Amino acid sequence: MQLLKHLGLPAIAALALIATGACAQSAAEPMALRGVMQQMDHDAQAASAAIERKDWMAVATLASLLARHSEPPMSERMRILGWLLTDATTFRNYDKQVKAAATQLQTAALKADAAESRAAYQRMQQSCDGCHNSFRAKYLDHFYGNKP
Repeated sequence: MQLLKHLGLPAIAALALIATGACAQSAAEPMALRGVMQQMDHDAQAASAAIERKDWMAVATLASLLARHSEPPMSERMRILGWLLTDATTFRNYDKQVKAAATQLQTAALKADAAESRAAYQRMQQSCDGCHNSFRAKYLDHFYGNKP
């Protein structure tokens, strides 16, 4: 990803076009990002339930998974970056906020701090919601043909 910062927008767009052509997917074939999001949703719901049970080891484990969540393969990331163009920074910042809040959640859980765990979870959820509100409908429309 460091390489992308040095390439500049025209080079990134060209790479995205190449990746798009090399890895064309049908609208029916789900992208890897969908699986990443589904796993994150599962882990976030499980973390919320674990917070309510005060199962701090489970919360810490799930928060660690959320902070280090997987990413789609590079070819798919290039397709998404090509689509996002100037919004890529905003998209990436939401992801950084999610990871930071999940790390804070892990730290709070290891201290069995219920109040800070809830606050960190809420910050993480707000970042998820912000990204979804900004990009989800447009992403689904672009890559799957879903109309909002």
